[in-house]
Amino acid sequence: MAGRNWLGTFGGTKSFNVNSELDRGYEAALLIQSLELEYYGDRPIRQDLELSVPSTVQATILRKFRAAINVCRSSLDKLEYQRAQFDTQELRQLQLIESVVNRYNPRRAASAPTISRAPDPLPRSLLGIFDTLRRQLNPAAEATLVAGFRRRRDSTLISLKVLLLLILVPLLVQQVSRTYIISPAVDHFAPDLPFLSYPKPQLEEQAVEKLRVFKAEIEFDALLRGDSIPTQEELQQKLSAKAEELKEEADSESTHAIKNVLADLAATVAFVVVCLFSREELRVLRGFFDEAVYGLSDSAKAFAIILFTDIFVGFHSPEGWTVLLDGIANHFGFPARENFILLFIATFPVILATIFKYWIFRYLNRVSPSSVATLRGMNGGG
Repeated sequence: MAGRNWLGTFGGTKSFNVNSELDRGYEAALLIQSLELEYYGDRPIRQDLELSVPSTVQATILRKFRAAINVCRSSLDKLEYQRAQFDTQELRQLQLIESVVNRYNPRRAASAPTISRAPDPLPRSLLGIFDTLRRQLNPAAEATLVAGFRRRRDSTLISLKVLLLLILVPLLVQQVSRTYIISPAVDHFAPDLPFLSYPKPQLEEQAVEKLRVFKAEIEFDALLRGDSIPTQEELQQKLSAKAEELKEEADSESTHAIKNVLADLAATVAFVVVCLFSREELRVLRGFFDEAVYGLSDSAKAFAIILFTDIFVGFHSPEGWTVLLDGIANHFGFPARENFILLFIATFPVILATIFKYWIFRYLNRVSPSSVATLRGMNGGG
């Protein structure tokens, strides 16, 4: 999955970019973990182990593993001295790369094939204190921290800029094009092109209901004022005028659907254009979201997951899906079919829940197992 993205691009870049190097190493480490989980029962990958898959598949697995572990080792060598300027999320990614590389360290495997590694001469906590002091006393530490702060500030500004562009540009294009281009053009050509203002049954039903209410209001007002009920001819005149008014209103509303479709197409084109011209900014935005999400505490992640699942796949989600589907149908001028809505509610949330549970099992359980444990505890307690 992710391996195809970096296997074809790594090795061709001569300049060293911290972000791209960290992303390549992190994706390679995730690929190795997925191979371990899927084919080796979450154990280290071994070339001499027979798998219950064809030999060609085994060869492909080993080829991917060798390429991925080389990427991890190369990235770790380049990023080791940049550790001081990393934020919390980047440190987690670097630690994952480091753990995968240490797991397949040839020297460690040769020195201790059956026993766990030898103990360190000094406690790890003490070694960590010495390493922290060494980095803090480094003359370049201040410049490194300032560079890291500036990089995170620039990343935040770029992310906010491209996010606003992705939201505001399509909305402005939709409203401006609909008001000044699409609406005048549709109103001009609608009388000559029947498909632009085709009759819609729901509009006719609404007009008939409004006319019935109007007739009842005339009779009710006459009774309140103590006047005599209008004659049949007077009532017929008022109803004819009201019917003509309702017909013009229905004709106008019948073109709203095609106007909405054309305006939405214009907004979609604008969104695609912004994405094409902001590819680098979108990569920065992706990293910004990753940092924001993974920077949350385990309880906050579990809370967000429960909130999302309860809204879209919970026991009270059918009402929300009904309102959403009714709104979409009215926006595009389609009648809201009750059978279709019931069938959608009976199938789509179930499919969405299955996909979400699979994502938790295959991805979140590997990247952040503590969040999964917190999520299970909160669900069990609720």
